[in-house]
Amino acid sequence: MRRALLPLALLFLLALGLWAYPLVGPAVRHGALPHPGGLREPLTLLVYGSSPEYLGYHRRAPERFRGLADTILLVRLDPGRNRVAVLSVPRDLWVELPGYGGHKVNAYSPLGGPNLMVEAVARATGVRAERYLVVSTEALRKGVEALGGVRLCVEKPMRYRDRAAGLEIHLEPGCQVLNGFQAEGYLRFRKDALGDIGRVQRQQAFFHALKDQIFSPAGLLRLPQVVAAVEPYVRTDLTREEKGRLLGFALRRPVLVSLLLPGHFGGGGWQVDPEALREVRALYFGEGVQVGEVGLAGRSVALVYGPGQEALAEGARERLHRLGLRVLRRPSDLVPARTEVLENGPGFLAQALGGALGVPYRISGEAVLGADLTLRLGEEAPFR
Repeated sequence: MRRALLPLALLFLLALGLWAYPLVGPAVRHGALPHPGGLREPLTLLVYGSSPEYLGYHRRAPERFRGLADTILLVRLDPGRNRVAVLSVPRDLWVELPGYGGHKVNAYSPLGGPNLMVEAVARATGVRAERYLVVSTEALRKGVEALGGVRLCVEKPMRYRDRAAGLEIHLEPGCQVLNGFQAEGYLRFRKDALGDIGRVQRQQAFFHALKDQIFSPAGLLRLPQVVAAVEPYVRTDLTREEKGRLLGFALRRPVLVSLLLPGHFGGGGWQVDPEALREVRALYFGEGVQVGEVGLAGRSVALVYGPGQEALAEGARERLHRLGLRVLRRPSDLVPARTEVLENGPGFLAQALGGALGVPYRISGEAVLGADLTLRLGEEAPFR
């Protein structure tokens, strides 16, 4: 019996070594392996992408991580609640800093690098990041390729070509697995009515899809290759211990909350809603808030449904009216991937509506602008 088990044990150790081998290089360079204790205290990170810089037409300059900032995220890692809160800051948001005047927030990266970006985002949000993490566009492409692609539902045709930057976007509607170049196109496309805000919403959809993919059985098998592929294209001031603790925290599969900086269109750009921002800041970047009674009556809900779901949408509308909600119909070119309630905010309303309807809810900036809540009707919607 022992003789039979020995080859199996050796085979297992060999497979484990092959699986972990891609992590050797990053571990040696950064001195970080997942710490079993994870994070001890909450940690706030500024995470953003660095756009490519060019020496001439279609000729990329060496990576300095000083290009215009893209996909600007304020991330709160909270081990006590086992939660990651991600606040997306629109790149075109106007921010004024002493000594620099006023600029779009993404322009502070070439002006002063990550440290100045930390100052600019703190001025915009009232939250100062303790550490930063900057990634180049190569990290996205290579990471998605190493993962084997990311499954997403593309809601509309996306076509755009930038010859100088070498960017070509050609995506058709439908649920599909995007490769690295397609994922970059999905995340960078903004040639529609919502411009940069629509792009931020797609980025948040991507975060949730990426999380699901990474923690799937296939994703976990590919995780060492993903880490090795992305590592050369990242710059951060995290210490070695913090990297290890952050990895340990990530392996606990924390809940992901994604938010768009609260506000509205106005004055030629995105105008922050100070009261809504204070509420989000207290709940997700502070000590939390006391929750009183949550009432749905008088609130507005955007009802999102696809082709052939008109009768289903009417049944949902009647149910929502009985709850005292105002319904805004939002027909889509694509049937939503799942039935869910969305809220870009504290989440108490989404939790109440999800409970009343018996459907799941998420806190996400993907919610329709101008409505308190969003109800998406997937094929399994219980309103027939």
